[in-house]
Amino acid sequence: MRKFYLFLLVMVILFLSACQKSEQLKPIKEETIDFDINTAIEMVEKKEKMIIDLALREKVSKLEYKELEKSFTEEFGVHAKDILSILFNNNMDSNPESDMYVQQKTLYPTVFHKGITITNAVIYKSYFENEFFNQTRLSVKEEYVGDDEKLKDWKREYIFTPNKSGEWELNGFSGVMNFLGEDYNMNYLELKR
Repeated sequence: MRKFYLFLLVMVILFLSACQKSEQLKPIKEETIDFDINTAIEMVEKKEKMIIDLALREKVSKLEYKELEKSFTEEFGVHAKDILSILFNNNMDSNPESDMYVQQKTLYPTVFHKGITITNAVIYKSYFENEFFNQTRLSVKEEYVGDDEKLKDWKREYIFTPNKSGEWELNGFSGVMNFLGEDYNMNYLELKR
């Protein structure tokens, strides 16, 4: 019985110390700074140009795919494999040396499609007592502003963080990445001229 009370006491102390630490992680200052929308558009266009160029193809050779993996990794970092998995059919039964087919029944909306636009670009900064926890992130929001009911309310957010050189690199996404199914393809929305 005595061990039980000792264990309970230790758990209560751990719980209380954890609660105290979570209070310390609240920022002491937060700031929101407008980011140049034209620069944000250029950043997103660079990424989405790669996607649309690939998505409009029928297939790629294994060698081309390896090169795509490299270039997508340079541009998308750890998210490259996720993007490529959206764009390619994964046929486990196919010959490992055969061509890889691009997914034809998917729409990955890009700024190159009519109705898709960058609507907001903002830097969020959070400052903490312990500078180690300070955070800076750039949020670039992309939305569909057209009349298509299926795409109404579509949004995607690109989240960037500064790397050690101070350059923005992709950290993550939120929102809907793509639409999949019989009704969709990369020409579902007309391309801008």
